[in-house]
Amino acid sequence: MRLILSLLMLLSLTSCGSAQGLSLELLPVARFDSRLSETSGLIRWQQGFISHNDSGNAPELFVLNDKGKISARLTVPTKNHDWEDIAAQGNTLYLADTGNNSGQRRELKILVLKLAQDTLSLASILPVAYAEQTNFQPPRHQHNFDAEALTKVDDELWLFTKRWLDQETAIYKLSTHQGAMNAVRATEPTPLQAQQQLNTQMLVTGADFDDQTKTLMLLGYSRSWFNRHAWIWLYPVHEGRVLEHLGRKLMLSENGQFEGISLADDGFIYVTREGRGTNLFRSQQTLATLMAKEPSLNNATLDNAKTQQ
Repeated sequence: MRLILSLLMLLSLTSCGSAQGLSLELLPVARFDSRLSETSGLIRWQQGFISHNDSGNAPELFVLNDKGKISARLTVPTKNHDWEDIAAQGNTLYLADTGNNSGQRRELKILVLKLAQDTLSLASILPVAYAEQTNFQPPRHQHNFDAEALTKVDDELWLFTKRWLDQETAIYKLSTHQGAMNAVRATEPTPLQAQQQLNTQMLVTGADFDDQTKTLMLLGYSRSWFNRHAWIWLYPVHEGRVLEHLGRKLMLSENGQFEGISLADDGFIYVTREGRGTNLFRSQQTLATLMAKEPSLNNATLDNAKTQQ
């Protein structure tokens, strides 16, 4: 028994010692209703949020008020195979049905939804596939073709993989104009090529993009099941490229399986955590404050980096 306790303490110290980056304090906001126990994506919507569950749950979106309480449930007229993240452009929502822990899924898709006056409709379904994937029978969690993060950057959707083998992430891009051009039941998947790869050293599970400051936010956690750390990466984006060398990794003050991230109108970053306890958190500092404190993210440094490209 003593040996087991000693090993657990050693694992804890090793995990804490290897955690990289600066700290980001989180403030608790809400514990979700049990109907939203597997929150997987988050967007700001009106004065509150929209979230959803992942695989094995009903095909519905949850409209939340600013306190994290459910104010409406909207049914999506298609199956929730494994919804992992959500993005928005006006009243158009993009839902990533791209969860692929096993690495065996072939029917990956982006759902394009229209939301108007609490009425939700399915505008189109965009099947996608990874051009690089050739093995569809890998051991579970022994592949790089799971994707759990989606955000809109300018006129593109950026899909980020959760690379189990190396804990990096690859970026796949899809034009937002493509949804209007596809039939609701398109059958041929769009082959996606990786456009960039980031050495995040975490399992990426959520993404958001601030168009005003051109800042990409990536959320994720460590692969270890014991004392699981979570982080947010802040990256400048210039002309469709992530300036990886100027990114900053912030370790969250809370551990756990963090899944959804959204920058609110008040400038604070909101994140969701799956499981028991508090599920919705808010950053203690605004994104603007975090950027002001980080020399690599300020305008002078960014302008200098642009000239060196």
